[in-house]
Amino acid sequence: MGEARQPYKFRFDLLTIPLIKRIVRARSYHFAVIFPNFVVFIILLVAAFYGPPVGNQNIAVLVVWIIWWAALMLVLTPIGGRSWCMICPMPAIGEWLQRKTFTRVSKKPFGLNKRWPRKLDNIWLQNFSFLIISTFIGVLTTRPWATGIMLILVVVILPTLFHLLYQRRVWCRYICPVSGFIGLYSMVAPVELRVRNRDVCLKHPGNECYRGSEAGYGCPWYEFPQNLNRNAYCGLCMECVKTCPLDNIGLFIRVGGEDLYVEPWHGIKKKGLDEPFKAFIMSTLAIIYALVFTGPNPFFKDIANIFGGNTFGGVFTDNILVEALNPYKLAVYAAIVWSSTLLIMPAIFGLFVVFSKALAGWNKSPPYKKLFISYSYLLVPLSLAAWIAFALYILLVNGSYAISAISDPFGLGWDLFGTRNFPWTPIGTPYLPYIQAIIFLFGLIWTINTIKKISQRLFERRRDAFKASIPMSIFALLYTILVLIVWLGVV
Repeated sequence: MGEARQPYKFRFDLLTIPLIKRIVRARSYHFAVIFPNFVVFIILLVAAFYGPPVGNQNIAVLVVWIIWWAALMLVLTPIGGRSWCMICPMPAIGEWLQRKTFTRVSKKPFGLNKRWPRKLDNIWLQNFSFLIISTFIGVLTTRPWATGIMLILVVVILPTLFHLLYQRRVWCRYICPVSGFIGLYSMVAPVELRVRNRDVCLKHPGNECYRGSEAGYGCPWYEFPQNLNRNAYCGLCMECVKTCPLDNIGLFIRVGGEDLYVEPWHGIKKKGLDEPFKAFIMSTLAIIYALVFTGPNPFFKDIANIFGGNTFGGVFTDNILVEALNPYKLAVYAAIVWSSTLLIMPAIFGLFVVFSKALAGWNKSPPYKKLFISYSYLLVPLSLAAWIAFALYILLVNGSYAISAISDPFGLGWDLFGTRNFPWTPIGTPYLPYIQAIIFLFGLIWTINTIKKISQRLFERRRDAFKASIPMSIFALLYTILVLIVWLGVV
């Protein structure tokens, strides 16, 4: 079986263009695309602690939670797949230390060089790390010092520690709170890195793409390119493009979405519950974030502010607001976030899977677990539409704050670009509800088509596939209605 399994409608290899191929094969390529973002990170880190103490005036808060988040959800992930992972500064310090070089190939990595435990070969740690970030989101998006602490942890301390303890990019592959949802949504992106012909790989015993060679490192993400048929765990670092001696790896443009329907090659790595629960987390948080940041109900906004509403109040010390944690708010908001994502949403979804299996015929259907896991991927386009609508709202309503902050990133009275006094100017607010409704409708149509394709792969008979798809389509419709209700301000 040579070519990939996906039924491609369109596919073009960007590496057939000589200039692109020459660029990505250069040893300096990865450093060149990471270093500018590393410089930006340093600026944001300084601004977080020494810039204005108010969130909507601090460039660190504005760039991380508005500009970067909107770029991720609107462009980088749905269009570029894991393109952010390719240029992300998080692993930079640790990887440079581990390799003892910026660009060349080092044969003896620095550190303990331990293997990652096989039992943790999943994204459960990413699920939990993202939930931890989400528990403190009300603080992170309003207090620059909190964003600064987070940046130190997830860009400096933790990635460096894991690089020095383990082989390759363990942080990116298994722990990073951002990597999990990028991998989930990258499966719908119109870009993929794949081998051109798998038969060529099977006949070649070298495995340089995984082991490494004089030309480059083995896959930092622990992926074997010849078995790669989903975007979920390919960080687009391009090391395999450099190391493959047969020039058998391409960077393809496609229609997108094919990854939602395929299993890993020959069952080498079966799908577990970690990815479905990432989908539950993202689809549920899309609703919770809308209630916290855009909804009219003050309860959700107040309860997410876990440092507010206590008798200790807060004072500014060296430009940092020192406040006391409100344990009641923390407990309530954490309970809402963790129970809704890990219990309530999976239980509701699981009930609809029961209806699906019963309607198609209990004895005619695949095992319940297989149905549960397979149908969970309908949440990818469905929740992605909700996140796109959310990111668009945050960008258009609050993005103008960044225009003024960029001229004075450290609160020193500068006016670098002449925009220091640029007023807060929401864009297109009268039309946003209509634009978002169109996005939700598109997401629903895309999801129903996804349900149809998943069903056709699960059931041999078309009639059974159609019956099984009915409850799941109803679930998608109800989710869309709920999201619309939240965005229309009913709750």
